[in-house]
Amino acid sequence: MSEHLIGLSRRAFIGGAFGITAASLLIPGTAFAETAAEKQAEADAVRNQLIGLQADLETAADDYYRALDEQEAAQAAMEQEQVKIDNTNQRIEVLQSQLSDRARSMYRSGATSLIDFVLGAATFEEFTSNWKLLTSMNDSDAEMVDQTKTAREELEAAKAEYANQEQIAADRAAEAQAIQEDVQAKIDNATVLVSQLDAEAQRLLEEEQAAAAAAAAAQAAAEAEARRQAEQAAAAAAAAQAPLQETATETVTQEVVQEDGTVTYEEVEVPVEGDSTDASGGAQTGADAPVVYPVEQAPVVAGDNSAVVGFAMGRIGCPYVWGAEGPDAFDCSGLVTWAYRQIGMNLPHQSEAQYSSARNVVSVSEARPGDVLWRYGHVGIACSYGGEHYVHAPTFGAYVRDTDPLSWSQFTNALQF
Repeated sequence: MSEHLIGLSRRAFIGGAFGITAASLLIPGTAFAETAAEKQAEADAVRNQLIGLQADLETAADDYYRALDEQEAAQAAMEQEQVKIDNTNQRIEVLQSQLSDRARSMYRSGATSLIDFVLGAATFEEFTSNWKLLTSMNDSDAEMVDQTKTAREELEAAKAEYANQEQIAADRAAEAQAIQEDVQAKIDNATVLVSQLDAEAQRLLEEEQAAAAAAAAAQAAAEAEARRQAEQAAAAAAAAQAPLQETATETVTQEVVQEDGTVTYEEVEVPVEGDSTDASGGAQTGADAPVVYPVEQAPVVAGDNSAVVGFAMGRIGCPYVWGAEGPDAFDCSGLVTWAYRQIGMNLPHQSEAQYSSARNVVSVSEARPGDVLWRYGHVGIACSYGGEHYVHAPTFGAYVRDTDPLSWSQFTNALQF
């Protein structure tokens, strides 16, 4: 009967179905909206196909389990019928043995002995008793014959039902095998496609990051040059103003009366009182003074756990291992548990338990650096306000990585501790 069992356990089927979900998480998302619009549209189309395929997989899983259950039920029925067959064979053997004994006994004694047994009675009461005994023996023989006939009929029915259940078990096993092969083919095809898109998207991401780094470097150089020029201008302005900070004078005509009563005019220099002037005689204005801009300070928020970001980012590249919580391998909730432990906080190692133990549960748009991004069955750590930049351990066969836009779009809450 065991030959009808197929080699795919429930756990293996769940693992296969989960694999395609995991693969879908590896498709990059909106990071390439500006530089790779066509590739993004293609990735979105495949993502929609994967969503539909996931629904097909869930239906296939239900059909698969139903087929296995029906196969198990048929095999149990086969075992019950086999018990009936064995018991019936034993009954037939006993009845046949009893009938054989009666036949041998009658053969040895002969028919005359039976007649003598009845007619040889000395009294009527003895005759009646002997006759009843003979009739009873005949009835017993007839009953054994009937029982044997019935047992043989039951035996044939049990064998027929056994064969029927055996066929049902084989059909259900074949059905389950077909479902398995169909699902595996879909998983293989989707995995190849996802891997191709992931590689292409990763290449585009690296190009975008390189371009962003170059732009940032150029901006930093421009800002440095602007500061240098501003410092030179400030130094030149200060040097130009230095002589004017001394006592300023101006030439005026002064009337002088001589001893003989005549009047003459002389030009003399006299100090100029009041504000310093520039070379053109105008007063220094506020526009010529250096401008000091206030430095904006980031707010300090109670419950700030942003330090976990650095610890989590430091684990990028570590492999995903189910149930692991570091330091060299993680699952999604294990990464959160490990990172928070580094700042002295002990969180449970399970995403639903982390949700239950959160101090605050807010929307993803309200996420702060260090908050835990959450959806049913998966978590990550926000690296920026709003959580669009985050780090997480995606799934089987993957590594701790920085920002999967597809996963981010599925997060429903941010957990604050």
